[in-house]
This record gives sequence, structure tokens and C-alpha cells, in this order.
Amino acid sequence: MTDSRLSERNQAEIERSATEAMKSVLKPPERAQIDRYLNPPADTPYGLEYSFHLLGDVRGKTVLDLGCGEGENIIPLLERGAHVIGIDISLDLIAITQKRLSDANLEASLMVGSAYETGLPDEFVDAIFCMALIHHLDIKLVRDEMWRILRKGGIITLKEPVRFSKGYAWVRSLLPAREDVSEFEHPLTREELAIMTQPFSVQGTRYFRLPFVPLVSRVLPSKSDAAWRASNMILQHWAAAERYATGVATKLQKVA
Repeated sequence: MTDSRLSERNQAEIERSATEAMKSVLKPPERAQIDRYLNPPADTPYGLEYSFHLLGDVRGKTVLDLGCGEGENIIPLLERGAHVIGIDISLDLIAITQKRLSDANLEASLMVGSAYETGLPDEFVDAIFCMALIHHLDIKLVRDEMWRILRKGGIITLKEPVRFSKGYAWVRSLLPAREDVSEFEHPLTREELAIMTQPFSVQGTRYFRLPFVPLVSRVLPSKSDAAWRASNMILQHWAAAERYATGVATKLQKVA
């Protein structure tokens, strides 16, 4: 990708993040919304809980929350005993994260920076926590930077939106796009996910959220949890359903 195209992509992400920051309403975190990520079960129906499960024991380890956004995930990472670095390209979102941590009397190292050039030394972090970031970016460039800064034996916990079914992709293209989506982002195809995972040892991959889940959650909010659990049961017992999943979570280990 040319430098000008990369710069254009970064600028689009900064602008999208600024819009996100303007809509943000910072509230004190509910205790239950932190506790659910401290020791979640392996069979949880929720992708974010499963991503925290994949992290394992991070006490005393350096964990990078790459694309940390508003910092919601940093508090449970800190409570799990990690030394946390948060990096986001948006100054506005880093400011929200800093306010969130200050309100909770917690500390982490926060940096405004690009996922392509974090500024961190080679093999500096033990783990990278990366939630719904890759689909915004040039995959190979950010993958190579993550490989560079990750210690040997270190892990990446990755959660991303996916769209493997061409039929579902066509149906989804007929629906209105969300207003806060940049022209560069899209759910990962199977081939794009393979580019991201290619140099790593891939472990614990699970797929989440069949298309009926957001529909049920929107129309019948009281049935949202039941919809998530039904989706999880289908995906656990019918491998063919994976092509219709809208999210994936996996652990990548640097073994070379």
C-alpha cells in the first residue's frame, strides 16, 4: 500500500473515532460488567468473554490493548494483574480512556499511535489484546508490527467481525450501512483472516453470533441472552453453521 493511501486510511479512522468520541457518555463501570471478564468460562456464548478466557494468566505480564478505543477493556486487564499499555490512533479516545482510568483510580501507559508503527521496542510485550481492530486496517502491515513487538512464546487474543458466506454478504449489502463505518472497514473474509493468522500458531478458534442474534436483540431485547445461547449451541454442534457466523475469536502464538 502506498504511503498516501495508508495516510488516507489513517485519517479516515481518526475521523471515525472522533465521531465515536463525541457520542460517548462516560459512566462508572458496573461491577458485574468487570467481573464477567475476570474468569469467564471456555464455553461462554459471548465473543468478548471468550477473548478474555483465551488470555489465560496475565499476572505480572505486559499486555498491549491495541486499538484500545474508549478503554473499557483496560480495567479488567488491570484487575487481572497485567501491566497494561493502551494504544489508539485517536487522541479523543485516549482522552476518554485516561478519564475512565482516573475515575477508577487505576493506571496504565496510554499512547496515541498507529497500529502500523507502535513505537514499542522489538519483542517488548507478552500479549496483545486486539478487539475488532484488524478489519479497519491493512492486515499484513499491522500483522507484521504485532509480530515484531511480541515476545517469543507471546500471544495475541484476536476478536473480529467476519463474513464468510457470499450469499449472506449479498443480502447484507442490500441493507443500509451504519453511519459510523469508514469506506475502508469491512468484516474479514476467510482469506483475510488467514493472512492475519498465517505466521502464528492458531489455537482455540471459535465463531460467534449467527445473523438472527442482532435481529432478536433489537426486536425482543428481553430474549437477547437466549438468542446468544441458541446461536452458541448451533455453532458448537453444527460445523457448517460457521460460514454464517458474524464474529470470530482466536489465540495466536508466536512460536518461531
